[in-house]
Amino acid sequence: MNGVGLKVLGPLEAAVDGRRAELPKGGQRVLLAALALNAGQVVPLDQLLEHLWGDRLPDRPRGALYSCVSRLRQWLDRHSPGSAALLTTSSGGYVLDLGPGRLDLLSFRALMREAAAAGERGDLAAQSARLREALALWRGPVLANVRSDALQQTEVPRLTEEYLRAVEWRCEVGLALGEHDGMVGELRALTDRYPFRERFWWQLMLALSRSGRRVEALAAYRKVSTQLRAEFGVDPDLELRRLQMAILRDDHSVLSL
Repeated sequence: MNGVGLKVLGPLEAAVDGRRAELPKGGQRVLLAALALNAGQVVPLDQLLEHLWGDRLPDRPRGALYSCVSRLRQWLDRHSPGSAALLTTSSGGYVLDLGPGRLDLLSFRALMREAAAAGERGDLAAQSARLREALALWRGPVLANVRSDALQQTEVPRLTEEYLRAVEWRCEVGLALGEHDGMVGELRALTDRYPFRERFWWQLMLALSRSGRRVEALAAYRKVSTQLRAEFGVDPDLELRRLQMAILRDDHSVLSL
């Protein structure tokens, strides 16, 4: 890959011509991350000010933002001459123009679209492969090295939710492909890490049941039920309750779906 490339599916990383490059510091790093998360789209000035300073705005916030943008352009040009042109001014904000080959987030979303297309063709194997490729792009906590309360409280949770939906989808496809035995360990780890993500519990119970481990499937239901009641005073959702009843009745019309 020629030119500047960025990774946001984990700690922020930059590369030039495929080699890792030193990141800018302070506000320039926050600005780079905020623009990369919305690559190809106009990020409004007010939103950038919020990401950079929150409620602790400098005396002349827009002037401070223009200065930060100028320094970021200098950083881009210093690492790859001509790359400052990637950061353009638009009506009411700024745009960072990066394609899928230059940004892992766009590559992830392109692979997710390919997975959806494979599913529409009924090609579960190809769908599973594209989903695995997409999830392999994730490297850990999103933007862990970017200090911005606004980004951490708004953008990062949205991106994390995108990741979790992709994981759920890949698990659904794995179950549809009959990979029940091999998925139990992974689903146990997912329910440990995300104990209130009920879809992972549903998938774990189904994988266990289809693997002939009915008692363990019912034990998983008891565990999530206990956790939800203790933490929130609620019962598991309707899908989990229906699956529990299907397992108790050994209802193959449900368990073999």
